[in-house]
Amino acid sequence: MPAAVVIHRAPRYPMRLPFLHKPQAPAPVRAGVGWTRDLSETGACVELAEALQRQMSLCIRLQTDRGSIEAEAQVVWTGEFRPGKGGVLHGITFTYLAPDQLQALADLLLFKREMREAGIRLATDLPVTCLPRGLAGPLRGRTGNLSSGGASLRLPQRLPARTELEVILHTSTGPVKTEGVVVWVGRPEGGKPRGLIPHGFRFTSLDWSSSLALGLLLTTPS
Repeated sequence: MPAAVVIHRAPRYPMRLPFLHKPQAPAPVRAGVGWTRDLSETGACVELAEALQRQMSLCIRLQTDRGSIEAEAQVVWTGEFRPGKGGVLHGITFTYLAPDQLQALADLLLFKREMREAGIRLATDLPVTCLPRGLAGPLRGRTGNLSSGGASLRLPQRLPARTELEVILHTSTGPVKTEGVVVWVGRPEGGKPRGLIPHGFRFTSLDWSSSLALGLLLTTPS
């Protein structure tokens, strides 16, 4: 089957997706995780933990709510490290996508317009501990989904909208801590009075190390 190589320029859209990357050839840089800043059919602006050399060839795997998208890419520019402001920005261009992967990318950009800014939410079932400010005692529940901007939390107690929380995600590699606010509250699951109650949670504080841990969690098969 012929390669689907993208050679034209295409509009880029804000979209936060976690992805894995590794050099195509042996290199001092190890495989790593990052987040996209914007995305198109021809490339992306990405945020990584360390600076990569220009023209380095990469294999990448973007994680979406419909599965993963694999591509080969090349670094075209590298930004400066910004202490306290996240990772290192890079521009990458896609050098090869198989036809089915190119179609999956096109479909993602077409049908996820409303989710581009906030980040696509990926179904994730993790135990969580929530510490509401101004309320007694921790609440233990589970996540319904996660993104770079927030989560759906399933809790045994209804919390009012605008409640500020410290949330600890309990992962297989250790706890991931974040702070945020409840933005919406749903009805108990299954219509049962004692069912877990879904809450929309928006991150207000997520440091870069926690963001990387979250990206690794979302890109690692369960």
